[in-house]
Amino acid sequence: MRGIPLVLGLALLASGCVTYPGGWDRQAEGPDPYENTNRKVHAFNEGVDRYFLDPIATGWRFITFQGLRDSVDKVFINLAFPRRFLANLGQGEVSAATSEVGRFVLNTTVGLVGFFDPATHIGMPLYDEDFGQMFGRWGVGPGPYWVLPIMGPSNPRDTAGLVFDLAFDVRTIASFTPVFTLAWTGVVQNVNRRALLDADLDSAREAALDFYIFSRDAYMQRRRALVANEHVGEVLSDPEDDLYDSADDDLYDIPEDPSNGGG
Repeated sequence: MRGIPLVLGLALLASGCVTYPGGWDRQAEGPDPYENTNRKVHAFNEGVDRYFLDPIATGWRFITFQGLRDSVDKVFINLAFPRRFLANLGQGEVSAATSEVGRFVLNTTVGLVGFFDPATHIGMPLYDEDFGQMFGRWGVGPGPYWVLPIMGPSNPRDTAGLVFDLAFDVRTIASFTPVFTLAWTGVVQNVNRRALLDADLDSAREAALDFYIFSRDAYMQRRRALVANEHVGEVLSDPEDDLYDSADDDLYDIPEDPSNGGG
């Protein structure tokens, strides 16, 4: 039954029936009409990060090493194979979709559910497309910028795409309780990702005069580039960054400042 609303949603997006607030040009990203509300949600998200996500991520970084964190991240990337396959196929990128099938089979079997990444080792790039990108290629405009609670920067097109991204995830397809499974694995995924990006995030906060503006502009620029396929065929990571390559080096690497949790 879950497939019925998904098909309807695709039909609406493909036909250009997505509606935005009155007077909004679907094809323009324009100004930030919801800035006041967006800033409040952004401040809420910053509080969640500061008092919940960051402390847990700091603890996770303290008890793990870089190679393990990279491999955990790769597991979740591997589980998102269905949406990458369908999003590539939906843009007519048959060779990329076929390559994603090969990556998934190899990394799920030889790579132990994606914990290791033999596909990258043999030169198979990651075609990391999502449904928001696919809708953009179909001509659906992004609509106004908005910030979602917990989820962060988005827009109407990418929010609709996110629904499909979550629906076409191995965790959703294979689980008897997809909402519960997505919830608890999502916490693990985001804590691990937060630990990986900690240093970059702290640097951005320190460098930006207005972190809200920085986040908004960075998100919009990156989404434009992704829809335009300016980063097609990305290598998931340096082949030397896998767990079995970096464990010996990172296992005894004590952070200079454990309270920072960078990395």
